[in-house]
Amino acid sequence: MSRFFCLFFFCFLSSLCVKVITAQYSSILVIGVNASLSSIIYSSSCFINKYSEGYPSNRYYSGCKIFDIFENKAIIESQLLFSSNFSNVQPHSGVQANFASFQSLLNKNDKILSLDLKSGGHLSHGFKKNFSGLIFKIINYCLDNNNCINNKYIELLIKKEKPKLLIVGYSCYQSNIDWSYLRYISKKNNCYLLSDISHISGFVCSGLIKNPINDSDIVTSTTHKTLRGIKGGIILSNNNLFFKKINSSVFPGQQGGCISNFIISKYITFKESNNFNFINYNKQILINSKIMLKIFFYRGYFALNYDTINHMFLIHLKNNFSLKIEKILEKNGIFLNKNFLFFLKN
Repeated sequence: MSRFFCLFFFCFLSSLCVKVITAQYSSILVIGVNASLSSIIYSSSCFINKYSEGYPSNRYYSGCKIFDIFENKAIIESQLLFSSNFSNVQPHSGVQANFASFQSLLNKNDKILSLDLKSGGHLSHGFKKNFSGLIFKIINYCLDNNNCINNKYIELLIKKEKPKLLIVGYSCYQSNIDWSYLRYISKKNNCYLLSDISHISGFVCSGLIKNPINDSDIVTSTTHKTLRGIKGGIILSNNNLFFKKINSSVFPGQQGGCISNFIISKYITFKESNNFNFINYNKQILINSKIMLKIFFYRGYFALNYDTINHMFLIHLKNNFSLKIEKILEKNGIFLNKNFLFFLKN
């Protein structure tokens, strides 16, 4: 009976895998958070059998010497990739990377200033139902009439509200950010600066978007999206005041054992991202994005901005047509996502 069940389950699982693979190769996926992983990343799966709690050379369990080598390599490669002096590669996701960073910088009920969700901000930056919105006091800044982040407006809010942390990062935004000026105004007002580059980290390490590492107290990112790796998180910093705090906030503050096979995959991701092929890959994404946006514009669609510095842009479809068009395109093998528009109530 058990053998029959195993055979049945294997066949069922295999059929689903075939459907997923077929869909991936026969559809057009233009959702910003998705990317196709390099095939070599899958080779790390044998490390799933290894449990490792703690940090290299300081594990709770014995038998981690080989894994220590790989985690140290992942740390070194990520530091080279983002020009950082410190890296923690253990966070299971970008959200956990953010929360560990908050824990290392803030106390309960401290104020955070972050981009409003409807302006393109992220849930983990203070949404009221997220842990960040439940534990900390959140003030939001919004986009201005040009659909851009307004530094002067942020400066006024910092002076008025006196937040302990300014978060600069987004899940949907297509213009440049003046990291240096934001660093200037945050430092001037005794406010920490955290830059969440989860959606643009591939462009950052390719030199296509400015690296905020020297302007930020902490930089967080996912390892998927434009970095084209396994799903996970990473924390970077050049401020040696926070190195130990970040490590203790990740373990034991946030997590127990890290996911060993994911750490190996992250190492491969960082290694692959540090070459000309990856840079050219991201250059082509940017070219494609700009061309697509121009075509929408020439065909009479209303774009929030008429240029983009990354892989994202927003098209305003009137009469709540976005959900309908999303479903129509999905039936035809084209996948994209609807998004909030900050100037609309619904």
